[in-house]
Formats: sequence, C-alpha cells, structure tokens
Amino acid sequence: MENMLQNIDLIHRYLSLSIANEFSLNIDLEGEYTFAQNIVSKKMIIAATFTNKILVFPELKLFLSALISEINNGNCTVDFMRERVRYFEGRTKQPLRRII
Repeated sequence: MENMLQNIDLIHRYLSLSIANEFSLNIDLEGEYTFAQNIVSKKMIIAATFTNKILVFPELKLFLSALISEINNGNCTVDFMRERVRYFEGRTKQPLRRII
C-alpha cells in the first residue's frame, strides 16, 4: 500500500471497524500491530504483535491476520479502506461488546 505511514489513522479505523462489523466487538488494537520495513523489499508493512487479547480468539486472530495480509500485499487500497470506513460508520450502530 502506498503511503502506509501517512494513513495510520485510516488503517487503524479500518481494522477496528472491520472487527466491530464482523464480531460485534469493540477492541482496542493499541499494541496489537506495528509498522516495520520489510527487510527484502524495503517496503513498509504492518507486523502483527498480537497479545492475549487477540490470541484467545482464534477466529479473530485469523480475521485480523488476513486483513493485515491484504493491506501488506497491496490488495487493500487506501480508497477501498476509506469506502469501507464510511460504510461501517454510516450503518446503524449496534451495541458492541467491549474487550479491553
């Protein structure tokens, strides 16, 4: 993805809202991933640093890993994420379970 570091907030919102939409969970993703440079390609990537907050839910871990892979592989563009964030934020809010 181009401009990954310039879109940190968008990426965070996209990941958070995707989880909320799929699992009806409001999870604080702070510390669950970081941005790093790929050693081979020198491109910026998202590196998963999952804590037990994510690891105790295998389906959530798999889902979040897949989203991160899509972003890292360039299959998830900035425009796509903006569109999805607008869609998620425009939907009728459902009560979410909060996991801290």
